[in-house]
Amino acid sequence: MSQSESVPLSRRRLLSGAAGLAGALGLAAGCGSVAPSSQSSSTGGSKGKLKLTLFAFLGGDLATMPKAFAKEYEASHRNVQIDIYEQSNTVGYAKMLAQQKADPHRPLVNLGFFNAETTVQGVGDRMWSKLDYSAMSNASDISKQFQRPDQYGIGIGADQFGLVYNHQKLSSAPTSWADLWNPTYKGQLCLFQNPWYAVFMAAKLHGGSIDDMEPGWKLWQDKADQIRLMVDSNPQYLNVLSSGTAPLTTYFAGTGQQWIDSGAPLKYVVPKEGAISLPVYLQSVAGSTDSQLEVAQDMINEMISPKWSARWADASVETPANTKAVLPAKLAHLPAFSAHTREHFIDVDYAVVGKNNAAWQQRWNRDVSSHI
Repeated sequence: MSQSESVPLSRRRLLSGAAGLAGALGLAAGCGSVAPSSQSSSTGGSKGKLKLTLFAFLGGDLATMPKAFAKEYEASHRNVQIDIYEQSNTVGYAKMLAQQKADPHRPLVNLGFFNAETTVQGVGDRMWSKLDYSAMSNASDISKQFQRPDQYGIGIGADQFGLVYNHQKLSSAPTSWADLWNPTYKGQLCLFQNPWYAVFMAAKLHGGSIDDMEPGWKLWQDKADQIRLMVDSNPQYLNVLSSGTAPLTTYFAGTGQQWIDSGAPLKYVVPKEGAISLPVYLQSVAGSTDSQLEVAQDMINEMISPKWSARWADASVETPANTKAVLPAKLAHLPAFSAHTREHFIDVDYAVVGKNNAAWQQRWNRDVSSHI
């Protein structure tokens, strides 16, 4: 059986403990390479250490938690070296896929943070190695919505789509997804390119679903004049919202809160129907050596602990997946992070989103944007 096949690690091997793991790695290092020679350049760290590359999101403070974790993990596992690869999922995953095709036994990274759409794509591309939840002491504390039946990855947190508005420019606060097409806000809406989530919610509130978006497409074709403009970058987004050029939108709670914290006159609203959950998963990458896969699963188990799940929530402004994680004080009072919000997330089949995303973008441009 090849290492690129997705097979869970044995419970016995993983639960040998940190000391046993370090000892095993030390023995391997003392005997020479910890991996076959064909993989030595991708697994061999300095002074014979086992090297793993951890994929972290690029931008803002998103790499602060992975870097802090890597430093602490290396300190307690002295035969392990962790390199950080910072990149967006869009760019980084394309490079991972190219490397997989060039040599499936020399992956670009060994584990990392991946959004829901990339996770689904990776399952289809056979990019991931299955985790063994039964061998992970923290897996049982992860909310069920962040666990995957296929065990390809496990959630560490979730951002969400809700409503963001300029409270100085709108006389009445939006409360519902339906306010995006409410005549009260006509000509005051801005959206980011390819807002499939706005189409999805229009469909959902008019008898459709993620598998039947037609009611949503019909509504937005008829309501295109609700939209003042489309934006294609976060700086532009912040400018048009803050200036009041277009004071209403639907966007990430995390990004919205960062704008608010920077002083923008904005508020984030959890729609009464619920916010759309955008989970972030930790994945182990297929093609890694057995030693790398064992350490990767151990690292993932530690990262989903209450301590590191809370640290991730603080850095990413996300809801932690671990039910025992203590929310950072700066987030605990916000509606986006309440237990009620988490319990009423609107879940989305991201396999459908990934399959249709390109076609949806074309249709939005043709049927909606062209009529703004």
